[in-house]
Amino acid sequence: MKKKENFQKKLDNLLEVISSAKTKPKLLLHACCGPCSSYVLEYFASHFNITVLFYNPNIYPAEEYQRRLNELLTFYTKFVPAKNVRV
Repeated sequence: MKKKENFQKKLDNLLEVISSAKTKPKLLLHACCGPCSSYVLEYFASHFNITVLFYNPNIYPAEEYQRRLNELLTFYTKFVPAKNVRV
């Protein structure tokens, strides 16, 4: 039987290596809305220079697309000033 891998432990080890580097690497993060991306941003903001990409042409109707974009922008206006994130 194959031993299960602990991916959280692997991620923690990788972030430790990244944190010891002299410069932060860039990370492009796809987001479909503010709530979905909030935890990931908070988790990775201290390790990466993050650029957030809002893109999903499958969101329908147009009002739903706009609602998600507005929520994303509302979240980032509160989050971004203190972090290393671009939208």
